[in-house]
Amino acid sequence: MLNRLVFCRHGETESNVGGWLAGSRDVSLTERGWAQAHAAAAALAAQGAPVAAIHSSPQRRAMETAGVIGAALGLPVTVVHGLEERRWGDLEGGAVPGDLLREEVPGGESLTAFQVRVAAALDGLPVPADGRPPLVVAHAGTWHALCRWLGLAPDTLWPPNAMPVTLERAGVFESIGAPVSGSR
Repeated sequence: MLNRLVFCRHGETESNVGGWLAGSRDVSLTERGWAQAHAAAAALAAQGAPVAAIHSSPQRRAMETAGVIGAALGLPVTVVHGLEERRWGDLEGGAVPGDLLREEVPGGESLTAFQVRVAAALDGLPVPADGRPPLVVAHAGTWHALCRWLGLAPDTLWPPNAMPVTLERAGVFESIGAPVSGSR
């Protein structure tokens, strides 16, 4: 089981800018989102070889971010089904609700089912033999499920776009690099 990993939320999307809930919708990065992905890649590359592998949600915004990072680090991106954002059903495309951690959503995935799905995906990740952590590129919702899986209480509901952070079961949060202005 993994005890340490680097997490990076995807770069900014039009849904982030517009304040609407993307969920399972396959949205792309904005120009700023691409810049954020390149800044995250540069921050990681500046550390030499900080991660052993890159695992990404199959959703476009995560894959675009992971692709930029993978190119900079010379690592392939492995798609991991189960790391996708929570399926918000009838709420997708509408304003972001104030209670993102509610259990049930109309026509969507329950919080419990989402957390179980993400935990199963994380349980399936290989532990790198060389001791370096893997990088997981995914979503804000995945961040919460991942923190829960590690036994951590995140201090933010919205991790910054494309800001890699090292997470350990011991409760260590260490940001890598600096956010590109306008992160939300």
